[in-house]
Amino acid sequence: NVVGTLAVTFVGLENLIDVEELALMEGAGMEVAGIMAITKVAALAYLMFNLYTPPCFAAIGAMNAEMKSGKWVWGAIGLQLATGYTVAYLVYTIGTLVTGGVLDIGAAIGGLVAVLAMAAVIAGLIANTNKKLKKEYALKNR
Repeated sequence: NVVGTLAVTFVGLENLIDVEELALMEGAGMEVAGIMAITKVAALAYLMFNLYTPPCFAAIGAMNAEMKSGKWVWGAIGLQLATGYTVAYLVYTIGTLVTGGVLDIGAAIGGLVAVLAMAAVIAGLIANTNKKLKKEYALKNR
């Protein structure tokens, strides 16, 4: 999916991609990175984001049919996006630090604030749901 998307997006990659296997040709990684002006760490972070983002519309439709609640479907989609962003952020930040020995403090702090905000929203939703469940299933005095 990702290799095909990159091939369509960036002109000049047709000669570097094996269309039978939808994979990069042997040793073409550096040429592709040069054409796209993207580092290997950024490409890996993109792949991680793509792996954890919401699935296709058919799967979202199945989630909607099973959950029977638009609120929970949107919550699940939000959770998947938050997970994808968090994983991509960690891969990019740690990968940049390991491979280049440099860390862009501004981007790192901005990404960390976004990750912490998403974690706070998720923790708040979990706490609220737990309160509602305890109240709903509490034994009543007769």
